[in-house]
Amino acid sequence: MTFVLAIFLGLIISIGGIIIPGMLNMTIAKISVKESQKQALNFALGAVVVVFIQSFLGTYFAKFLDANPVFSEGLKKIGTVIFIILTIAFTIMGLKAKKQKEIKVEIEAKRNRFFYGMAMSAFNMFAIPWYAITSLMMASKDLFQYDMISIVLFSISAALGTYFVFYLYAKFFKLIEHKLTFIVQNINFLIAALTGIVAVSSLYKMFF
Repeated sequence: MTFVLAIFLGLIISIGGIIIPGMLNMTIAKISVKESQKQALNFALGAVVVVFIQSFLGTYFAKFLDANPVFSEGLKKIGTVIFIILTIAFTIMGLKAKKQKEIKVEIEAKRNRFFYGMAMSAFNMFAIPWYAITSLMMASKDLFQYDMISIVLFSISAALGTYFVFYLYAKFFKLIEHKLTFIVQNINFLIAALTGIVAVSSLYKMFF
């Protein structure tokens, strides 16, 4: 059951972290439209290689923090603050998205899309803290254990979850392009609600 939870959490946390239209998935979408789905998926493969490393490093780092109650409790409090900030940020982004008529992204000229995906994914500085904090919060609720098998399974499923989202963008972007702003508006509010629930439950556990 522990391993099944690790796989499930890796999928959910990774999908939740990447599903909102951002630089990576919008680049995949544009490559798919302007070049080919094959090139877009090559980019996606490069990106998820880095995601695997990032999720592994994040959870492995969190393992040591979890073993030290002082650092662990401090980081959980920081994580709660981050989720409160995220709730506010996603709400603001949702409100701003209502004013946007089009979402634009620039892509580099022809190059090896696999390594381009790796390079762009490596610039995502929030990935390692995201996996560290979310895994710590799940561990605090006894939903995740920091044994090596669970960490590896979590990281593999995080990479697979990310690739699944990228695949959807590469495959179906043309079908939803005209509705993208509407999707962004509503997804931002949905994510704001989810991060708000996590923040409130963490605050409740802290004080009660």
